[in-house]
Amino acid sequence: MQKPVLVIKLGTAVLTNDKGEIAQATIKKVAAGIAELIQDYNVILVSSGAVGSGKSFFARYKGTLAERKAAAAVGNPILIRHYQRHFSVYGIPVAQALCERQHFSSRPRWLQLRETFAEFWKNGILPVMNENDLVSNVELKFSDNDELATLTAVGFDADALLLCTSVGGFLDGDRRVIPRVEKVDGRILGLVQKGKSSLGLGGWCRS
Repeated sequence: MQKPVLVIKLGTAVLTNDKGEIAQATIKKVAAGIAELIQDYNVILVSSGAVGSGKSFFARYKGTLAERKAAAAVGNPILIRHYQRHFSVYGIPVAQALCERQHFSSRPRWLQLRETFAEFWKNGILPVMNENDLVSNVELKFSDNDELATLTAVGFDADALLLCTSVGGFLDGDRRVIPRVEKVDGRILGLVQKGKSSLGLGGWCRS
């Protein structure tokens, strides 16, 4: 029987410190947790942190689109090496899966992506997804990795999507976690804020 799919998204603020350095202790814990989950699920890890890992290599980094693209290109291999090191403890190989919006808008490309992921899982390989920032067209970029993770979860008919961020949850006006949103209405949308951390693109949240 085929395993259900589980999509896990890690935000930049979770993975890096204020200097953009990878938090090794966090990745170590993530590897230990996924090593257990992978027994029962086909896991997809959507990981931010590439730009944060690469921006320190650029003098006077200002965060322009061109700088973010270049930083991601530098940071992606750094990030994947850390994942390889920590997951190798559990005998789990990792694969870097850089995606673009066209993978979701073109059915032939989407089917190819699904087939590739099926090969990963068949061979015990964990796919680590991120946007292919270097070549992504500015008009067609994902808004952030929350969107990429959501599209992936829907496309793979995942049992669950876990968004791991530095925020404790979706908060009401008194900063209490709302455990379950039954309906997205005006009241719920009124709790959404557009603020973001200094590290990530920032999914909307109430913080």
